[in-house]
This record gives sequence, structure tokens and C-alpha cells, in this order.
Amino acid sequence: MNIKPANFPKILLPLIIATALGGTAPGLAKADVINISPIKDNTLYEYDPTEGDLSNALGFHFFAGATGMSELRRAVLAFDVAGNIPASSRIMGVTLTLNMSRTALTTALTVELHTLLADWGEGTSQASGEEGTGAPATPNDATWRHRFFDTIFWTTDGGDFSASVSASQLVGDVGVYTWSSPQMVADVQSWLDNPGTNFGWLVLGDESGPGTAKRFDTRESASPPVLTILYRSVAPRPRPTPRPRPTPR
Repeated sequence: MNIKPANFPKILLPLIIATALGGTAPGLAKADVINISPIKDNTLYEYDPTEGDLSNALGFHFFAGATGMSELRRAVLAFDVAGNIPASSRIMGVTLTLNMSRTALTTALTVELHTLLADWGEGTSQASGEEGTGAPATPNDATWRHRFFDTIFWTTDGGDFSASVSASQLVGDVGVYTWSSPQMVADVQSWLDNPGTNFGWLVLGDESGPGTAKRFDTRESASPPVLTILYRSVAPRPRPTPRPRPTPR
């Protein structure tokens, strides 16, 4: 869904609740909604030996798709779910909101989310200009080849991620876009129940031809990614109060 930035704050919450509950209201008062920003995000710039390993840990943008020179870009981002939601809660709805701020093609192209299968890093690199060409990687940066530059590698160049699509969205002209699906609910529930497996999502754009890259704003920008989670806390069962025993005579 493409949402105009000015209207976004007014309609996001109803959108999340309606999506999560399928338009039904029972139990709504017992649910909680939280918006959280990423704890890290980065761009994986396709490796070129003449350019070296590139990254953009502290930049204001990340990219997904192919540049005009057919160089691939993939984004990675992760959220601290367990640190923001009580353990044993039931995840009822999830929406990821990204601000897409630059594109060469206004044609609507599919952008997918895939769960990452390994941890990755965010160093101190920061690209200049429009940031599409990246910057030299610094220690612990995620790159096309590395999970943590320059000692720990991905099993597969371009990131280790599930082949299954967690969610997809058509992204066209500049604007605010949202991703939401039952699989995203399952992803976040899994990350809450098993925090050690929470490596976030890889944002995979259309890589079918040149000029398909979409630029999204990062957590360092004025329009950071937002993960909105609708959840219901599971209250602990009360222990029965023991009855006083009669005093023996």
C-alpha cells in the first residue's frame, strides 16, 4: 500500500488493527500497539574487485534493486523485538513502514522481505552524496561478501536469507509504503520466543534489469523505518490463596 506521508499518522493504527484482526473488534481493548525503530540497518553493495568491499552503516539511506549500471543492492534491517514486548505475548499483527525517497523508475516494482539466517553488523561507514555508490567498509560492517567485515563471511555472497517471501509490496513513485502479512506475524512471534534467531529481514528489490533500485530512508534519517506490532500480553495465572488451617486444640 502506498500511503501519502501527510495521512500516514492518521491511518496507520486503524490499518494495523484491521489487518491483524480481520476487521473484528472482540478483544481489541486487551491488545497493545508498539512502534519500534531498527537497532541496525545497512546496504549490501554488490562486490566489484576494482571498488573493494562497500557498506553504508551510518548513512541516511539503504537500497534494494539494481542500479543504472546493473550493480545489485540489497538492504538489511533488524529490530529488537524481545526488548520491547513482554515475553510469552501473542503477536496479532505486524506492519513494516518504509519511506522510499528516490527512484529512477516510477514503475511499480515488487520489493520483498526475506528473513535473514545469520547475524550481521553495522560499523562506521557512511556514504556521501546520494549514497548509491557506498563507502569503504569499516570493521564489523555488513557487505556483499561479509557478515562482519573483514573476517566473517556470508555463506552465500549477497546475504544468507530464506528463499521464502515473508511479504511483498509494489513500490512505484516516491512515498511511504507498508508491508504486512501472516508470515511477518510468524517471523516476529518467532523472534520474540527465540531472540537468538532474530537477525531481521533482507529487503530484496527487483533485480531483473538496470535502474530498478529503490532508495529507502534508514534509522539515521528523519523518516526512519517503523515496525508496528499489535500484541496481547499473556497474564500469569494467579496462584490460589491457601486456606488457613484450623488451630489444633
